[in-house]
Parts: sequence; C-alpha cells; structure tokens
Amino acid sequence: MPFITSYIEHTGANAIARIRQWHGIGALLYDTIVSIIATDRKSHQASWRQIVFQILFTGVEAMGLVSIIGLFCGVTIVIQAMTTMPKFGASEYFGNLMVIIVVRELGPFFTALVVLGRSGSGLAAYIGTMRVNKEIAALEVMGIDPVHFVVMPAFTAMVAAIICLSVYFDLIAIIGGLFVAAVVVHVPAGIFLTKVIDALTVTDILMSFVKNTLFGSLIAAIACFHGLAVNNNRQVPQATIRAVVGSMIAIIVVNVIVTVGFYIK
Repeated sequence: MPFITSYIEHTGANAIARIRQWHGIGALLYDTIVSIIATDRKSHQASWRQIVFQILFTGVEAMGLVSIIGLFCGVTIVIQAMTTMPKFGASEYFGNLMVIIVVRELGPFFTALVVLGRSGSGLAAYIGTMRVNKEIAALEVMGIDPVHFVVMPAFTAMVAAIICLSVYFDLIAIIGGLFVAAVVVHVPAGIFLTKVIDALTVTDILMSFVKNTLFGSLIAAIACFHGLAVNNNRQVPQATIRAVVGSMIAIIVVNVIVTVGFYIK
C-alpha cells in the first residue's frame, strides 16, 4: 500500500510539473508574439542584425543537410512509386503521391527535425550559457526585456528559416524525383512536372505553411524556455536535451493534429 501511494504521489508530481512547464512555454510564446506586434520600428531595426545572424545559422548553414535529405527522399519516393504503382494500375497518380508525401508531410517534418537538431539544441545551450554568465541578469538590470532582445529575434528567424528551408526541401525532392524519372524510368521531364504541378493545390501549400509556422514557433519557444530556466553550468546540457525531446514530442503531436484537421471535412 505505501508503494502504491508513493507511486501515485510521484506520478501526480510529475504531471503537475509537466503542466507548469507547458504553461510556462505557452506564456513565453504569448509574450514573444506580443513583443513582435507591439514593438516600434526602431526596436525592430535594432533586432534586425540578430535576426539576420540567426537566419544565417538556422537556414543557410542547414541547406547542405536539407539538400541531401530532400534529394534522397525524392529519389526513393519516385523509385518506389514507379515500381509499385503500375502493379495496382495507378501509375498516373505519382504526381499526387509526390505532393502528398513531400509537400504535405515529409517536407515540413524532416525540415523541422533538421532545424531542431542543429539550431534548437544550439539555441537552448546558447541562452542557457547566457543565463549562467549573468548576461540575462545584466539585460534586466539595464531595463532591457530579455524576451524582446533575445527570444523575439530567435523566434522570428526560426519561423522564417524553417518556412524557406521547407520550400527548398520540396524543390530538391522534386528535382531528385525528376532525375530518377527521366534517367531510370524514362518518364519525360515535362510529363513529370505537369503531373506534380497539376496535383498541387492551395490546400497543400496552406498545410505546409501552417505546419512550418507552428513547428518553428514551438522549437524556438521550447528551446528558449529551457535555456532561460538554467541556473548553473551543469544544467546547460540538461536544458539542451529537454529542449530537443520536448520539441520532438510537440512536433509529432502538432503534425498529427494539423494533418487530421486538414483531411477531416
């Protein structure tokens, strides 16, 4: 009986801690959005350099990895489609398959994972180090809001970078599929592109945009929250791990919710 009571207390305490944690992440996300909307032009100009630097780190430097993943993703999808779909008499629907798999699902999801692994973890460690080195406290002493000075530029850059990277991923995947279709399966490039473009709808573009915006917002908010919660050097790697795990769970849950929401009519 004492074991059961202890287990229930431990489970309840963990549940309360998780609820408080996600409440804090939601509050930070709200404060960041308010900071973006409410700040004046001069404040935005002062933050522009940090936003550009974060976009460079999050987006431009990740293009190589995104290119490799997108290329192999497009190649694999086309090979599987061209070799399997004719058996079911549905070979003319490979354009729809490319759009559904790449644009709707794999593009936003894989891009979010790349950004999370490279930039989300780095952002949590960077802000955690700032907290340990008393840089955050120094900003507060000078009357500078850390949310506006640190979190808001990272948030803006993260969302912008992940949207652009996802579009880049889709293009690379389609180019890879086009190459395989033309060289291996001997499908004319014009027919391949026509099938893909005809299958692409406004709903596909909107779904991709919504997913990328939510993924970028969640990664930035979770990484910044765990970074700001650091109190000493030992907690920096722990904050990085929590940011990665929490962001991954959030991405999976939101991906399922958005997909179900778009498909249910």
